[in-house]
Amino acid sequence: MNILFFQNIVSPHQMPYISCLPGMPGVDNVIVIVPETNIAERSALGWKTDNLLVDKRIQIVVAPKIEDIKALFAAYENRDTWCMFLGISAFPPLHAWFKLSLKYNVKRGIITEPPFEYGHPLWQHAVRFFLKDLRYVSRISKIFVMGDRRLGYYRLWSRRWEVIPFMYCTEWRERQAAAMPVENGNRLRLLYVGSLTPRKNVACLLKACMLLSPTERTRLSIGIVGDGEQRAMLETMALSESLRGVGVEFFGTQPMDRIPDIMQQYDALALPSLHDGWGAVGNEALTLGLYFLCSDHCGARMLLNRPGNGCTFKAGDADHLAACLRQTINHIEAIREGINERIAWSRKNISGHAVAQRFLSHLISNPQS
Repeated sequence: MNILFFQNIVSPHQMPYISCLPGMPGVDNVIVIVPETNIAERSALGWKTDNLLVDKRIQIVVAPKIEDIKALFAAYENRDTWCMFLGISAFPPLHAWFKLSLKYNVKRGIITEPPFEYGHPLWQHAVRFFLKDLRYVSRISKIFVMGDRRLGYYRLWSRRWEVIPFMYCTEWRERQAAAMPVENGNRLRLLYVGSLTPRKNVACLLKACMLLSPTERTRLSIGIVGDGEQRAMLETMALSESLRGVGVEFFGTQPMDRIPDIMQQYDALALPSLHDGWGAVGNEALTLGLYFLCSDHCGARMLLNRPGNGCTFKAGDADHLAACLRQTINHIEAIREGINERIAWSRKNISGHAVAQRFLSHLISNPQS
């Protein structure tokens, strides 16, 4: 089997499993084709891709000409080849390559995040899909969707393709043996990592803290990694009388390779987004043993099917989040005792190798046969 990934950039949230595919049973060649290696928006968030370009087991083709794409399809058609596209028409270069693939005898799959519903109701996405993408459904065999929130939406469009709940993953980092929260008493150290924008909804986290009792607030401290348009507002909130007792520290933007070191000084991670197609920071947290508090509008909520991994709360509901915080604070000892269990679960279920095995098993399976 040959697998060709057509993606918009060399993604640090997909390369960890893609890099595990070469050498797995039945896999002959793995090629990643991208119009560019990174984009300015991701670089500003601390994303680095240079280290992802050195894996000699994978051929990475950057900014190919259309003649190169034609030659690639011609070389691999009629050879049990899967072409996996990041969306159907979301990225113009990839859409052009997708349409070109229709002339060749290859199998096609889609890897996609669910519809971006922040400010765009689902019916608008349905109209767009009907007008732009429905025509291609019969030429697609499988669609891998990040998370499990909108599987039904994709299944409504066709019975011809298999809709599969999938996930991003992150580079595995071993927890340092001596790493423990700096303050190892009864104070919960809670971390947020991401941009400080309305969609990420960090304000809801601070509002939830305001709903805690004065005693509960003295048992909580918060670290915030990231920057964005709401930083000044959040810093003002953090100084309010209603948050007296809670220590809030702002780290600003940090390089991706610095995040694991920061995480290991905390007990738990919170992701309060109003919408996140996935939320790979949750993967990073769990692999390092952190407890994970996740909004139910994030694809990464799928990682909390095991109760010991964390808890889910209603997006935008400060009262519900406060209840999760209260429960977490009151069980801080058990949460710290569960670090190794979460790491073991992560190794088995969300490591690059585990996700690669899951991906490959769905390529091999044929539920319609």
